[in-house]
Amino acid sequence: MPRTPPQVVSPNTNNFVQNWSLDAVLKSIPTTTIPSPSSPLAFLHIIERLKTTPREGWRRHGILQGESISDHMYRMSVITMLCPPEHKVDKDRCIKLAIVHDMAEALVGDITPPDNIEKAEKHRRELESMQYIVNKLLKPISEVIATDFMGLWMEYEAGKTPEAVFVKDVDRFELICQTIEYERKYEAKKDLKEFLHVRDGIKNGFVQKWAEDALREREAFWKNAGIESIVP
Repeated sequence: MPRTPPQVVSPNTNNFVQNWSLDAVLKSIPTTTIPSPSSPLAFLHIIERLKTTPREGWRRHGILQGESISDHMYRMSVITMLCPPEHKVDKDRCIKLAIVHDMAEALVGDITPPDNIEKAEKHRRELESMQYIVNKLLKPISEVIATDFMGLWMEYEAGKTPEAVFVKDVDRFELICQTIEYERKYEAKKDLKEFLHVRDGIKNGFVQKWAEDALREREAFWKNAGIESIVP
C-alpha cells in the first residue's frame, strides 16, 4: 500500500498558533531531518522553513505574497553593515545576531499581537525550539557551533549589549522600510500605519534619524496620493 504522507503542520494559522507544540511540529516534518553527526542537513532542512513562512502581519492586511521571515532577516543583516564606523559595535557580531534572532520561528511561526499569545509563552516556545535546534541538530556536529548559536540568540533576547540594542533597532527600522514599500506597491490602497509604532522603541540616534527620513518620505508619498498626512 502507498505510504500516507504525514499531515503538515502549517505555521501562521490560528489552529497552529493556539495549539502549538514542538512535538506536533516535528512530527509533521519529513524524516530527512534526522540528525547526523557528520552532516548539517537536518539543521538546514529545518531552517528552510524560514524561507517559506511568511511574516504574518502583512497577511492580515491581504498581502498574501509578502516577505518571508528569512527575507526580513536578510535585509536586517545588510542594514547592520551600514552602521556608521564611529558607532563602536562589532559589526560581524551584529550580522550574526540578525541572522539568528528569528531562527526559532522556523518551528514556532511568526507570532503577532492579534494572536493573543502572552510574551512569556512566546519566549517559552522560542526557547524550546532553539534548544531543540542547538542540542539535537547542531551539537552532534560541533559543540562550539551549538554554543555560538545559542549564545547569539540569548544575547539578542536579553537586549543588553550594544550589538543587541543596535540589532533590535535595525529590526524596527526594517519593518518601517517594508511598511512604506508595501504602501507604495499597493498605490496607497493599504494604510499600514499600525506598524509604525515601532519607531518609539528605537534607541540609537542615527537609527532614529534613518526612521525619521523614512517617515518623511512616507508622508510625501501620501500627500501625493491626496492625503495630507496619515503618520500616527
